[in-house]
Amino acid sequence: MNKLKNLTKIDMVKGIVKLYFFAALAGSFTHIITAATKVGLEGWEAWSTPFMIDGLAVIGMVLRSEDFASRTRKIGFRVQMIMGCMSLTANVYAAHNTGGMIYGVGIVALFLAAEWLGDKAQMISAKAE
Repeated sequence: MNKLKNLTKIDMVKGIVKLYFFAALAGSFTHIITAATKVGLEGWEAWSTPFMIDGLAVIGMVLRSEDFASRTRKIGFRVQMIMGCMSLTANVYAAHNTGGMIYGVGIVALFLAAEWLGDKAQMISAKAE
């Protein structure tokens, strides 16, 4: 309980961004399998595709953590964005109608917006107050 009191608003924003990321992964998982099936992959091949695309996105997210050097964080961001574009493509390709396409775009676009907001969030320093 004491740890919750020590959470800053920045920590909360970053936590919400991560939750959104994993919700987007869950939402796109079946779309990616559907897209893989549409291009001819079957069985385990189709089911492994989300791990290839979204798995690399997770690696990119981890590389962006503050534990890594600036260069590594930039690489992680690029990996995450490239995999986000691949996920977007698969989500749109898997759609059966316009609503599905909009949903697929929404999952990825809103995730990217949340990531951007999380990166830009800064607290004012104690001196500035």
